[in-house]
Amino acid sequence: MRSELSSLFGRLSEKVLSFLFPEYCLSCGRYLPGGGPLCPECEEKLPLNRNFCPVCARPYPEEAPPHPCGGCLSGRPFSRVLAPFLYEPPVSDWIKRLKFAEDLTLARVLSRLLRKHLPPDLSFDLVVPVPLGRKRLLERGFNQSALLARLAFGRLDKVLLRTRETPPQSELSAAERHRNVRRAFSVKDETRVFGKKVLLFDDVMTTGATVEECARVLRTAGAREVIVAVLARA
Repeated sequence: MRSELSSLFGRLSEKVLSFLFPEYCLSCGRYLPGGGPLCPECEEKLPLNRNFCPVCARPYPEEAPPHPCGGCLSGRPFSRVLAPFLYEPPVSDWIKRLKFAEDLTLARVLSRLLRKHLPPDLSFDLVVPVPLGRKRLLERGFNQSALLARLAFGRLDKVLLRTRETPPQSELSAAERHRNVRRAFSVKDETRVFGKKVLLFDDVMTTGATVEECARVLRTAGAREVIVAVLARA
């Protein structure tokens, strides 16, 4: 019995150390004596979102001058979106592995990359992850947005609730996505939100329907400003 417990403890210790201090480059597999997650060469190749709408971070062709996109000209419930990466390999592959293969090692890697590429002077009062529905949370076992937000910012403020289950956004058209999330969120305690600058976090932004609805609900509850941060923008 003691040997079995010792073996189990050893395996768990290896997983914890691997999670905290990965020894190999996540992209090319090169051994990194000082720990990972990426070697300098692979980090330079990451798909950065370099040219984009200054409001919603929608990617533009490299030759296009930065300007608000058509969807942002009429106004958004958030002030801006911070999206350091494009939703392209290898970042998109890592996000999928975290969400669907439960590769939790990637959570720390992705959160480090996020913090490294966000503005150093970013300020906020609350960190609010986009909540999952109860059914999907039970199926997956964790909310990847909440996990990444806690690792990246060191805190979570769970003031936003999902009030009803919705079909996955990936299965819907852009118009259907907006209808799908309408009235799907609420604020648990408006006094915690009133007058506050909120950093709303999600892992990926595609059409923006989800974060836009969440931001609208937060502003209706009295938030002074909502800034959206996502790891990657499609």
